[in-house]
Amino acid sequence: MKILRNYILRDFFGAFTFSMLTITFILLLGNLIKLSDMVIRKGISIIGAAKMFMFLMPYLLGFILPLSVLLGILICLGRIIADNEIVAIHVAGISLTRILGIFLILGVIFSLFLFILTDKVSPHFHHAYSTQKKKLSTKNISALIESGVLLENFEGFILRVEQVQGNKLKNIHIFQLDKERLKQKTFAKQGFFTADENILKIKLEDGFSSEINTETGKEIYRVHFKVLFRDIPVKKERTVTLKKKTKDLSIKELQEKIRHLKSLGIPFNDPAQKDFLLEFHKRISFSFSPLIFVLLGFGIATIVRHREKSINLGIAAILASSYYLLLLLGEAFAKTNVLMPIIGMWLPNIIFLFLGIFLISRNVYFR
Repeated sequence: MKILRNYILRDFFGAFTFSMLTITFILLLGNLIKLSDMVIRKGISIIGAAKMFMFLMPYLLGFILPLSVLLGILICLGRIIADNEIVAIHVAGISLTRILGIFLILGVIFSLFLFILTDKVSPHFHHAYSTQKKKLSTKNISALIESGVLLENFEGFILRVEQVQGNKLKNIHIFQLDKERLKQKTFAKQGFFTADENILKIKLEDGFSSEINTETGKEIYRVHFKVLFRDIPVKKERTVTLKKKTKDLSIKELQEKIRHLKSLGIPFNDPAQKDFLLEFHKRISFSFSPLIFVLLGFGIATIVRHREKSINLGIAAILASSYYLLLLLGEAFAKTNVLMPIIGMWLPNIIFLFLGIFLISRNVYFR
């Protein structure tokens, strides 16, 4: 069994290395085109673009690793089955379930590595990438407002905007506080802003404003408006730095944000709170994707039985696309309150887990 284990591991890591190089080249090619455009059209230095390229690598690795595991198993196991080596393994009295055990151990190891990567490494480098991009792209970008960020550099207010286009804002959430408790919540579908030295002036369009009981956290009344002007004082000690987005936060920081918003009286179903919950569960769920792909890849390989890398690459691309599509679908359902955040973010893992177990139980025999 030791000889067979080493043989399978050597074959797998050869296929895994090929997969890593191939997928990395494909993903980096698209990003290199964007960086080249910034160098040629926007005059960014090559050194600055190279820094952005390096900062992007850990973030991309989080997507490359699970797909490489899946493709590696498809190529490795597909070759063993296609070359009828599996017959010799059966003759030796070794079942496919023992080979599956080898891959499951690999899946656990890769999942632990991906958890560390997505929790400790990727958020830091993704924030460094965003900061570098902000510094290099233009010198005139206002540091007051960033999309998808919970902005707390205002006196008595917390602001969150889902999209920023110049001075035009979309899906604006303004939380007014009274002694660190939520007093008033204002939402507008769009708006426009101008910034004085110490005042952020926002014209809000098509929204509502709710008065909140600071003790119970319940809504007292709600007023709808077509146009509303709001002046928000900016803290004098603000620094022109890029605030961390949800993708830039570690799991511990996400938990702290969730607890902080809860202490302010902002409910879990509020979009500002929900974003942190979704990212928290997505980060943990996605860390298990290598283990899920091990089960799915093992089950698929017993059906396809092809050694051609091109065919396995196509199968892996379809499976990975389906996984990420389900992840986006679960996130959309969670944001619209169709599913709870934890269910929405674990939806791809649940579906692919049962599919993998079903294929293995149907095609792997215990003889």
